[in-house]
Amino acid sequence: MADGAFSVFDRASVFGGFAEDERRRLFLPDDAWERRIFAETHLRDTRASASCTLGITSAQKAVARKTGAVLGVLGMWSPGLLLQLISVTLLVLFSLLIIHRSILILAGAVSRMSRPMDDDRSGTRGKTIWPVYTVLVAVYREPRAVPGLVAALKGLDYPKRQLDIQILIEEEDEETLNALLALKLKPHFRIVPVPKGNVQTKPRALNYGLSLALGQYVAIYDAEDQMHAGQLKAAVRAFQSGGDASLCCVQAPLIPHNGRESWIARQFQLEYLTHFGLIVPGLTACRAPVMLGGTSNHFRRDILEQVGGWDPCNVTEDADLGLRLSAAGYRIGVISPPTYEEAPVRCRQWIGQRSRWVKGFIQTLGVFTRNPKKMIRQMGMLRWMSAMALLSGAVFSALAHGPLAIWLLVCALAPGLGVPDAALCLLATGFGLHIVGSVFSWERISFAYVFGALTAPFYWPLQTIAAIKAIHELIKRPYFWDKTEHGLTRRELCRSRLRS
Repeated sequence: MADGAFSVFDRASVFGGFAEDERRRLFLPDDAWERRIFAETHLRDTRASASCTLGITSAQKAVARKTGAVLGVLGMWSPGLLLQLISVTLLVLFSLLIIHRSILILAGAVSRMSRPMDDDRSGTRGKTIWPVYTVLVAVYREPRAVPGLVAALKGLDYPKRQLDIQILIEEEDEETLNALLALKLKPHFRIVPVPKGNVQTKPRALNYGLSLALGQYVAIYDAEDQMHAGQLKAAVRAFQSGGDASLCCVQAPLIPHNGRESWIARQFQLEYLTHFGLIVPGLTACRAPVMLGGTSNHFRRDILEQVGGWDPCNVTEDADLGLRLSAAGYRIGVISPPTYEEAPVRCRQWIGQRSRWVKGFIQTLGVFTRNPKKMIRQMGMLRWMSAMALLSGAVFSALAHGPLAIWLLVCALAPGLGVPDAALCLLATGFGLHIVGSVFSWERISFAYVFGALTAPFYWPLQTIAAIKAIHELIKRPYFWDKTEHGLTRRELCRSRLRS
């Protein structure tokens, strides 16, 4: 390692001011610089076509240019015909997306009703041997979240001698480090400073932690997470009980606990209940590709390393990894014990997070359309089409909701204008599906839930604002991680729910 390459080892660095016993509590490997390079470049160097850093390929640019030329000529020759073509194309595409979502909601509901009441929330069963389990938690400027996070991690019902918990912090994040050092963590916790690099993203930190992992299985959590105590054991049972070598990952449901705090938080909560309560179980029941959630994923470490870990430059590294695992021939399952997290309570906070998601979905869509023939051969036509429906649906619906709302408002106010019957039928079907999916995802019906579901059409156009911000950032700062601010909620989670 070159002198001065990694300031964390320099006693004049931010860590140098701490006492010797405090420095000993930091995990500082001698080859940290090499591991930092590995975390940033391994996927790009070994699987360039899977890395979003490759950008738009010449073939993709050629397709875009030819499509633009054809549409331009058609527009000059017959603007009305072009408008009709665009309208019919959009109607067909959104009809297919509604059909796809209907199938997933139905499959998710059947899976939810037919799933036996297992005991994956309980303690040990028989003489199960619990393997070493690595838990990776990337934390950046979250000192307020540290006490609750550590309390939840301490509450995990898993043999402590078999736990390898890494709290990954950025090298310069002195505030979070101070909060962690104040807690006097047990030996199975490791505070791991991540060296400063060319990008500063969560997946880069996770790759760094993965290179230091000791466990047979790896779990991912976020700073604000309050995970159920039985989650690790449930994951081990899922991996060991099925006898399915293709099962590489299980996803725990994510449940926002502060939906009552604001209208935007309620909408976010209802969105998550449908997604993790029906859509993800529906995808797994159909053995379709799953765009993973950013937390509470449990992986077989050997397979995670085999596919190259996370893309450090993709800002929805979870969605990208889920599809990459599917392309490699593996499948994803679900477990019951949930993780409770904080929903955005402010519109600005929500837009920042959603814009990062849309930007990452565009990055991932670019990666998975570079070589469609290869992807179809690897995934199969139906599974590839399902993956494209997930990605394109997330991107195009975000772009369309705002203009659609404006168009409907103009049609309602301007004399002589009306919504075409086909479009009106499609809108009614989509809204009806939203209501059905919402109700099926609820464990109980309340006025707040019903009001939230009925007012969702006012929530959807906000996605267009986020999409515009995402496209702007994709051009100006493609790898910028718009970090979601946490700790804004005033509603505390009842901790008894983590063991019930």
